[in-house]
Amino acid sequence: MEITIPAGIELSVGEEEKALENLFFAYGKARRLCYSLRQKYELKGEMSRSEIIRKVQELTGLNSRYVKDAYATIENLPLHVTFGGLNNQRMREKGKITREEYKKQRNSIIYARGDKSRKGNLNMRIVEIADKKYLRVNIGDRKWLFLKLFIPDKYMKKYAQYLDGSHPYSVLIKRKDNDEGYDVRITIRVECALNEGSRLIALDMNKSHIDFCVLDKHLKNVIAVGKINTSELQNTRSEKREHQIKKIAHKVKNLAKHFNADVFIGKLRTSKFKSHRKANRMVHQMPQLKLRKWIKHICVKNGVICEERSEANTTKVGHILSHIFGLDVHKCSAIAFALRLSDFPLFKFLSVVSSYEADGRQRGRRRRGSSLTGTAQHDFRIRMKCWAAMMSPLLRTERGDGGYSEMPGIRGLLFTSRLKANLPFHMVNIKIW
Repeated sequence: MEITIPAGIELSVGEEEKALENLFFAYGKARRLCYSLRQKYELKGEMSRSEIIRKVQELTGLNSRYVKDAYATIENLPLHVTFGGLNNQRMREKGKITREEYKKQRNSIIYARGDKSRKGNLNMRIVEIADKKYLRVNIGDRKWLFLKLFIPDKYMKKYAQYLDGSHPYSVLIKRKDNDEGYDVRITIRVECALNEGSRLIALDMNKSHIDFCVLDKHLKNVIAVGKINTSELQNTRSEKREHQIKKIAHKVKNLAKHFNADVFIGKLRTSKFKSHRKANRMVHQMPQLKLRKWIKHICVKNGVICEERSEANTTKVGHILSHIFGLDVHKCSAIAFALRLSDFPLFKFLSVVSSYEADGRQRGRRRRGSSLTGTAQHDFRIRMKCWAAMMSPLLRTERGDGGYSEMPGIRGLLFTSRLKANLPFHMVNIKIW
């Protein structure tokens, strides 16, 4: 698990500030050189990673650890990246910002990864002098800057034992946008004891809600289904969105604690989603990456196993299950996701069958050479009825009837009523003129 601690530094105007600015420019140059050399030579097989690091080290004068860390910051960047931001580049071309301001935007971070064998971090180490915390920054030629480090008290009380060098920690120094100081982020890697639950929770991510399904691992019974509303993430301001994301992540954690379950999050591929303009805008504006990150962080921090898994074809299987259970497609997609995690052969069979209509018309896979006869469809219906009967009743909310009481701290959590799989289900279409 990674723990991030916010902090600040104070340096005197003069030699300290000048030395730190020189390190900013050298590190920014190393990042750009690593990026350009990687695009030109390494991806074509003409240079190796070690050769690029060695060459950049000669050009910038930084030690090998700084250059390796600079390479790590650009390794996963896409093609055609503008360092400092495209907007700042356009403003510089129009003369709206000076050359010095643009250079500061391009050289705005210094990052040093942690190393347990080097007492936490070699280039940026937290040391204590006269009962005060300092950040010792390596500026080369066996010279160091000792910058006063300020960490909030609530973080020091909780995580002070991790800053003594027994755990590796990474340090990021970032220049503030208004150029009025620096922000520091200390990331600590710690090992947490995770307890495996007897159940699993499958989370189906949607644009305005998260549908979930609680499934028993051994009996393959569905314990509960429901949803967590996330519509406020679409309309809230960016500075308040992260607070809302944390609240949702805590709801998921409370849900997992209540049912003694492991959490599995469905990974969305929003980059490949294509529909009409409004749907595209709503899906691409989903903060699903941050949401997955915070759910995983808070769950692991509280001893709950949390993993990300693919949810491919769960919507197609959800359409089939919606006609059997009488639930909406999203909740049935969460059930299908849980089925994919617990019984993949059955899920694979359902995903093949979902390519065909109920009246036997051939679609999709039939054109590629496979076929589904009436006997296979009849066998599919029998298997689904058996599986549905095995999972009934889906949910019991009454106390004293084998169910679960309402979870503490789960506001906005909506459960379905008790469902019986053997009840008749009729689809009624209503048109509103």
